[in-house]
Amino acid sequence: MLERGEVHWMDPITPGEIARFFHTYLTEKEYRKRKDFSDKDKLALWEWNEKTATRIEKLIIDMPMSMWSGVKGSMMRFEDGVFSLNVKVQDTEEQAVLYRWTREICLYRLHGYFERGH
Repeated sequence: MLERGEVHWMDPITPGEIARFFHTYLTEKEYRKRKDFSDKDKLALWEWNEKTATRIEKLIIDMPMSMWSGVKGSMMRFEDGVFSLNVKVQDTEEQAVLYRWTREICLYRLHGYFERGH
């Protein structure tokens, strides 16, 4: 969602819309691919095709979309196949700050998960 930029990052999104980006991110670096797609069942996900797209969409639905939205008090929703933020932003300046902070937190968490120790 953040890749859409400051103006549109909060727009709702479907698992299908994000599947290709998700796959590319996880497979563009060997150590990411091996971390999340290394078990025998997921080795088939290394190559992008229609079957992979469907499986990636299901993975996205299971985690993060359903998990994040299912937490009590969550700021995210996943309803009718659409993932959205349950946040009201007052103005464009507030949206810009929220975008920057969210992006920094996400990059930090991704670094902690994939990059640290590599």
